[in-house]
Amino acid sequence: MEAALLRLALVLGLIFVPLSAWASPRLARWLKARQHIRPEGPSTHGKKAGTPTMGGLVPLFLILLGTGILFPLAGFSMPVFFVLASTILGSAIGLLDDLRSQRGRRSTGFFPHQTLLAQFLSALILVLLSFRAPNIVRLPFTKITVALPFWAWVPLLILGFSGTVNGVNLADGLDGLATGLFLLSLLGLFPLLWTQPELGTLGVIGLGAGLGFLWANAYPAKVFLGNVGAMGLGGFLFGLAWSAGGILFLPIAGGVFVLEAISDILQVGSFKLTGVRLFKMSPFHHHLEDVPVSWPHRVKSPNWPEPKVVVRLWILGAVFALLAVLAGL
Repeated sequence: MEAALLRLALVLGLIFVPLSAWASPRLARWLKARQHIRPEGPSTHGKKAGTPTMGGLVPLFLILLGTGILFPLAGFSMPVFFVLASTILGSAIGLLDDLRSQRGRRSTGFFPHQTLLAQFLSALILVLLSFRAPNIVRLPFTKITVALPFWAWVPLLILGFSGTVNGVNLADGLDGLATGLFLLSLLGLFPLLWTQPELGTLGVIGLGAGLGFLWANAYPAKVFLGNVGAMGLGGFLFGLAWSAGGILFLPIAGGVFVLEAISDILQVGSFKLTGVRLFKMSPFHHHLEDVPVSWPHRVKSPNWPEPKVVVRLWILGAVFALLAVLAGL
């Protein structure tokens, strides 16, 4: 049954590649959801205004569709249910944010504190789902697994969910960047996912849906993920890692997401403490871009064109993914 399940997942994943590539921009255009550029963002991104967004609904739908096809054959399990719950909760936060953004015709919907509150409440729902399962975590670069006590796994789950969802969303600022990094992070987790075949098949489905979206999202992008897509894929990535006992592997596999989040924190801290920005712009991918700014900053920018920034961060993401594979062997 496991071999048959994997073969079916591979077939679905291959079908989802062209389907996601074809449907994502078309759905976004049908929704009439358009990208709004924040005024304080890179001045060179004005040309992106009006690009169809919220196309990330398509790969998320395909992940749910693939799960619905596969798992009646094998029987639903709690790990699969947790992954779906994490994906749906992340998507719901992003969807509400996108709808508010579209209605207000601005680049952001929720205020930061509202987003964090929604993520915290969603994480509490995932905590309730986890109470009935043993929360066992594997330590990277070892074969050691540890059963975490309540006081340890609850904050770890809350921080892991919020951090992953925000990390993917922060990286969604250049054409194809977040989607490519999501795929690389997913590949980095595969040694852990194969220990539970149902999670491995979910990963294969996610790869197919994500690869198809990347076809349309690559520079110059025909469609953007939207917050619904970025947060939904972040929730999917977190759900897989948590269910596989690999939450400590996630910061390794998604190392670029971690760097993006840290760059945002450092930027705010530097400006509040010294009055001078650390980077030209944050998150870090904007600092690497060839974007003129009028304010002083401490770290020199290489001023790369957007495609070069994306590809080089993909390369860095691949290095982190390989490191995660090594940690899981």
